[in-house]
Amino acid sequence: MEVFWNQTSRAEWQALADNARAQMQQRWAYGAVHQALGGIVHRAMIWENGQPVALCQCICRRLAGMLNVSLASSGPLWLGACDRVAALALIRRTLPISRPRIQLMTLTQKVASRRLIALLTPATLALCDLPVAPGDLHAKWRNALNNSGNFDLEVCHNRCSPQALRDVLTDDAQQQRAKSYRALPAAFSLEWQRLAPEDLRLFTAYEAGQITARALFLRHGNTATYHIAHSSKRGRATAAARLLLWHAFQDFTKEGLTRVDLGAIDTENAPGLARFKLGTGATPLQMGPTVLAL
Repeated sequence: MEVFWNQTSRAEWQALADNARAQMQQRWAYGAVHQALGGIVHRAMIWENGQPVALCQCICRRLAGMLNVSLASSGPLWLGACDRVAALALIRRTLPISRPRIQLMTLTQKVASRRLIALLTPATLALCDLPVAPGDLHAKWRNALNNSGNFDLEVCHNRCSPQALRDVLTDDAQQQRAKSYRALPAAFSLEWQRLAPEDLRLFTAYEAGQITARALFLRHGNTATYHIAHSSKRGRATAAARLLLWHAFQDFTKEGLTRVDLGAIDTENAPGLARFKLGTGATPLQMGPTVLAL
């Protein structure tokens, strides 16, 4: 087993990530955004028996001018069968940042090793494979979607403009304050738009010319992430958010995408949102824990 750091081209990384239907955090563009925001990105490819078996993108920052911190989110990305404990040990030993350092990983699956100390419990994601047919939707979700047809709703799908993104981020900041949660900073979305504006797709629902709901997706290769969403009181009454998701599923399928990551679900603290996401027929996937690699 061999590891090669920072020797993989963007095209090769993207092709392998597409084959594995990688999540956003292991996509090249995600690293490029963090690099533009001041982070240091190291990308590893692990080979065994002449085949690539894993990719791992690490986002690194230097704290207080002396401590290097590395985080591999949703990584490594496993491409084939291999000794995962050995692969993780290889990444840990060879990561090209100086000591003192802290190495963190949010694993896609649990790996048993005494050198991996769990810090955070695993999250559960809702992953929706495309295409989605009406029969894939849960009955209540499908009925609410059908009821949206009783209202004069218009849906527009556009590449998100800079002004529209600023409006979405303003609404999102207000929503975060109101519901007491935190998400990726606005600078992340703004930088992604600067680097790859075609990746930001905005679905907007209008009623009588007024915006009732918005859903912003980030496209990355053959997958996409449900990034930011907001509905007005009227939007919730007309099931506009469901209509936007349905349009996104159909449009992304036509564009050749194969999966939409709807994000984390929490059936205890946010059961309504969990039901909304799972009602699409999405599969719940429990990730591995966030670990400290020793």
